[in-house]
Amino acid sequence: MSNESITVDADGGADFTSIQEAVDSAKEGDTILVMPGKYVENVHIGKPLSIISGAGAPEETVVEAADRRDHVFHIRADNVNVNGFTLQGAKYEDDLLAGIYLDNVQESTIQGNILSGNYYGIYLKKSRENLLSRNVAYDNKYGILLCVSSGENILDRNMISDNYYGVDLENACNNNILTGNTVYSNRENGVMVISSSCTDINNNNISSNPKAGIKLDNSRGNSISNNSVSDSERGIFIVFSGDNRVAGNSVNSNKVCGLQLGGSAERNIIEENRFSENKDGIFIAYSVRYNTVTSNIVLNNSKGIYLTGHSDYNEIQENIVCSNSLGFYVDNCKENVLSGNVVTNNTNSGILLTESFDNFIYNNYFNNAENAAEDKTNIWNTTKTAGKNIAGGSYMGGNCWASPEGDGFSQTGEDADGDGICDSPYQIGDSESDELALVYSPIADSLIQKKVIIPEIAENESKAKGSSVEKEATEKSPLGSAYPVGVILIAFLISGRKGNK
Repeated sequence: MSNESITVDADGGADFTSIQEAVDSAKEGDTILVMPGKYVENVHIGKPLSIISGAGAPEETVVEAADRRDHVFHIRADNVNVNGFTLQGAKYEDDLLAGIYLDNVQESTIQGNILSGNYYGIYLKKSRENLLSRNVAYDNKYGILLCVSSGENILDRNMISDNYYGVDLENACNNNILTGNTVYSNRENGVMVISSSCTDINNNNISSNPKAGIKLDNSRGNSISNNSVSDSERGIFIVFSGDNRVAGNSVNSNKVCGLQLGGSAERNIIEENRFSENKDGIFIAYSVRYNTVTSNIVLNNSKGIYLTGHSDYNEIQENIVCSNSLGFYVDNCKENVLSGNVVTNNTNSGILLTESFDNFIYNNYFNNAENAAEDKTNIWNTTKTAGKNIAGGSYMGGNCWASPEGDGFSQTGEDADGDGICDSPYQIGDSESDELALVYSPIADSLIQKKVIIPEIAENESKAKGSSVEKEATEKSPLGSAYPVGVILIAFLISGRKGNK
């Protein structure tokens, strides 16, 4: 391969005045350095090349489609690098045109570009093992679209905003990684995965997308981890999908729910997330079965965990469900297992079951003004078995029933033989009872202190400290507090460009 450098300047004084002329003249492996300016052309690339802007910021080197019915950059070769341009104008009615189109391409790098005013900002079809990094896509129909078996690509630290759709993966786009991206204020979903598997969506900031922050539809084996998802209708929405894992996310301030499992979603694992200040924290609805919801913190929602519509055979274990209007609401569901949960300080009820039966509810800690209500027959204790229970006793049995005033059944009940089981059953409604109610201990309250209260205090202190540091830096900065948007955008794009070609 050749390794020569070719220069382009629209104003003259370089090897070429047109990017396409330079591409046509270049040999495989050459680098084309494009000087700042505006270039009105459609560029077709069919050989391995690096096409690099010579400007300090992508706004200074603009390529606008000469033919709006063609892609701005159409890449049909492997090992192509495009770095540092603004690419715009590939939009003619509903023709499927892109700022950058990777057409059956591998091992290419698209970095530090601005994509605006196109149908697709960046469009990959049958393309694999490419890197899309530090690009900004806004005011397109789709910010980034991967479709038709585009797999093993990495989308890293891109900013996707103010498009109709944010990031979409459709039709067997498997084994892609989305990490460190900021996806906000798109008109539909932030990130959408359709009929694709093994996507790793991690450490992204996804906010203010009106439909869903992240949506999986008919997709399996995906991982959604350590993301911040807020201010959408549904933070995370999993429908007709199975065997996915949702872990370590912070999901808050969503209008319908933090997370919804819907439409026959099965065998998903929801663990170690924090759902706060949503309408409903976790919403499990409409024939959703065999899922595991464990070790989540669910607080300050209207309904903490809400199951409805024949959502059966799910396991909901070891969650902290506190300070919601209603802790658990189970409606028209059967044979779910609720165990090891701490359900406290919910204002209306700890758990309410309507038209639901044969749910197995044991070894939970309830401490609410009203702990439980039901209108059918459910199971409130297991058989007495040796083993540490949620209240710290030596036997598994029923549930611990406390009250905020300290006069709850488990707090005042007798335990003559000292086995940690109350001597009389706890009555639930008119006909049901917990036959092996646990004797109270403050262990569960300590768990709340450790997992909810102390982290919240630390987080608030960190935010306060961060605000103080930011204020001090602003006061010392000659730019003051009013950084122009362009300055922020340029810093975002060029901060990772060192050594890239």
